[in-house]
Amino acid sequence: MTSRQFSSRGQLLLVGAVALAVIILGLSVVVNTVLFTENVGTGEDRVESSEISEFTFESQRDVRSLLLRINHVNETRTVSELNANVRRRIADYSDGMARMYASSGSKFVDVSYNQTLITATRIVQNNDRNFTYSSRGATVSNWSFTDDRVDIGWFVVNVDLRNTSGEHTTIKVNGESEAISYQLNRSDGGNGADLRVQTTYAGGSDTTACESTGGRVLLDLRSGKAFASECTFRGIETLSPPYSVNVSNGDNIEGQYDLAVDTEWSKDIDTEAANGSTDDYSACSPGDPGPCLSPIVWKGQVDLTYRSDQTDFTTTRNVSVYGS
Repeated sequence: MTSRQFSSRGQLLLVGAVALAVIILGLSVVVNTVLFTENVGTGEDRVESSEISEFTFESQRDVRSLLLRINHVNETRTVSELNANVRRRIADYSDGMARMYASSGSKFVDVSYNQTLITATRIVQNNDRNFTYSSRGATVSNWSFTDDRVDIGWFVVNVDLRNTSGEHTTIKVNGESEAISYQLNRSDGGNGADLRVQTTYAGGSDTTACESTGGRVLLDLRSGKAFASECTFRGIETLSPPYSVNVSNGDNIEGQYDLAVDTEWSKDIDTEAANGSTDDYSACSPGDPGPCLSPIVWKGQVDLTYRSDQTDFTTTRNVSVYGS
C-alpha cells in the first residue's frame, strides 16, 4: 500500500471520528435536556399537588370551625335562616382565601357551600335557672332529655355556682353498654368557691374540684374538662354511642346547658318526665327560659376549587361538624 493510500485512509478515519463525536455530543445534549425538563416538570407537579392537599385540608378544617360557631351563636332561628347564615359566612371566608392565594401568585381558589346533608337539633337552656323541667304545669327535678337514644356531639354545662346548692345534682349519661354519672354540687357545703364533680363509671369513681371564674364554672362533659380551669374528669366520649341523658335533683343546681344531638330537626322532641307524662320541647324564641330546640348543621357539604396555570382541580367534600 502506497503512502498516498495510507494518508487518505487516515483522513477518512479522522473525519469519521469527528462526526461520531458530534453525534454523541448532540445526543447527550438532547437526552440531558429531556431529563432536565422531566425533572423540572415532576418537581412542579409535586409542589402543586402539595398546595392542593394543603388547601383542601385547611378549607375543610376552617369550614368545620365556622359551622360549629354558627350552630351555637344563636338559637332563635329557622332552618332557612341557619342555612342563609352558613352560606354568607362561608362566602366571606372564600373571599379571604381567594385574596390570600392570589397575592402569592397566579392562583384562584374558591370555597362554596353546597348543601346541608344533616340538619340536627340543639337542646339549649340559655338563661340561668334550675335544671328542672315543666311538665303539664308541674316542675319536675328528675327527667330525661330525650326518649330516643342519640349521638351527642356537644355537651356543655355552664354552672352559676353562687346559686348552686351543696346538695348534688346528678347528670347520668348512658352509653351503648356502660354509663357515667356526674354528681355536681358546690364545695364546702354550699359556701365554697369550687364546683365539686364526682364522676362514677364502670369500675371506679373520681372526684375533682373545678375552680370558678367570676362565680361560674363551664364544663365540657363530652371531653371531660372545665374551661378556664385545670380540672379534668372522664368524658362521655369514652362511652360508645348512642346515648341517653337523665337528670336527677335538677333543682339543686342553677345555670345553663347546651347539647347537640344527631336527631333530625323537627321543631319538637318528646321528653318523658318522671311522672310518666310525655311533653314536647318547643322551638326556641327570644327570652325562652328553656329547655328549647334550635336547628343546627350536623353535616354539611362544600365545593372546593383550585386553579393555576398548570392545574384545574375541583372536588366536593363532606364536613362533619361534631366528633373526632
